Amino acid sequence: MGQKTNVLTLRKNKIENLNLNSESTKFFLYGFFFFKHFEKLLLRKGIILVGKVLNYENGQFFLNITTFFRSTKMISYKRKKLIYTKPSLSTVKSSMFSNFIKNQFGFFNSNLVILNCKNLNKSLNKFIVVYFYDQIKRFNSILFARRFNLFIDFIKFTSFFVESKITSDSYLYLLGQIFRILPKRKHSRFLFFLKNLFKTIVDLKTRTKIASSIKGIKFIINGKLQGKTRAGSSSIQVGSVPIQSLEKNVDFSRLHVYTLYGAFGFQMWVYRK
Repeated sequence: MGQKTNVLTLRKNKIENLNLNSESTKFFLYGFFFFKHFEKLLLRKGIILVGKVLNYENGQFFLNITTFFRSTKMISYKRKKLIYTKPSLSTVKSSMFSNFIKNQFGFFNSNLVILNCKNLNKSLNKFIVVYFYDQIKRFNSILFARRFNLFIDFIKFTSFFVESKITSDSYLYLLGQIFRILPKRKHSRFLFFLKNLFKTIVDLKTRTKIASSIKGIKFIINGKLQGKTRAGSSSIQVGSVPIQSLEKNVDFSRLHVYTLYGAFGFQMWVYRK
């Protein structure tokens, strides 16, 4: 018998974020680790890297990134009176990024590096943000106690997620940040929150005039839920998610969340029309 093939790796809508056209495999691996270090560097500055594309051809690098500035970072800009300059990577110690890129790409002996950055904060739909705030504001004191900035960031991420401006990987990352420090007694409330949230997203087009392409969401969490001695799993599905069809546009993502109660595994399928 042959080895089983993963259905999710064969989908036509699979988007590659790394394209190093070179005969040497070390270029590809080095570019992959570059993204890991670059993402950690931005997270320390309160910036989330939600999209990245790296191309290498004829000794030239083309780096396209999409960033999201968290609310804590925007507040610090406001205190420093930099909010009127429309914050971007140029306002975050440009020497730090230039030195990092120079040192990293010096390995390739490249003579040109072209960096293109897009800020998602500028394309925020306020109508969608207000709508989701009214829908999930009752969970603010339950799951976001003393974390109001994270609550605002999550609402913004939800609006971008509905408009297909971010992938499920970035959205799942923020869900992991919410779940990471929750006590075990609130695990069931977190699942109840996700069920109501996914139902609101799927039924968005029928309730409002907002055009949403999401037709179904499936979420699975594995781990010691509610402090149990043995690990278990819980699943939530809203709408239809045809994960056995190669022709359907299904986005899959997974994430490991490390908490005081052990490691938890998140898996999410998003079916878009």
